[in-house]
Amino acid sequence: MKTTILIMLAIFASAFAKAQQVKMNINVSNIEPGKGTVVLNVYDKKEDFLKKVFLSKTLKANASTLTFTLDLPKKGTYAVTIFQDLDDNKKLKQDWFGIPQEPVGYGNNFKPSAKPRFNDCAITLNSDLVTQAIKLF
Repeated sequence: MKTTILIMLAIFASAFAKAQQVKMNINVSNIEPGKGTVVLNVYDKKEDFLKKVFLSKTLKANASTLTFTLDLPKKGTYAVTIFQDLDDNKKLKQDWFGIPQEPVGYGNNFKPSAKPRFNDCAITLNSDLVTQAIKLF
């Protein structure tokens, strides 16, 4: 009897967690095909922005446009950064002043004049599927 109840609770909890998930598609354009990889970083907390990545995905830069498909655990606000890792060293190449030396893009196509902040790059997910188009510059 206890086992049956525990199994039913586990199934219910799993179904509830699945119902909370949201899908985000990010269409990235202006990629230099055949040069390295494209790295997408997602941040779920303002205090972790550009310090601790919540979710990261990488795709081979084999076309001028690519689509990342993400399954996120819940609705909410997430900041997104993308860069094309031309030299495939897994890091964004920057000059002495912190200015990117590889193509970059940010949520909402934000183009910073200084270091971007979480709110500048934030995308609010309030439906089960959100699509965002981001152009590298």
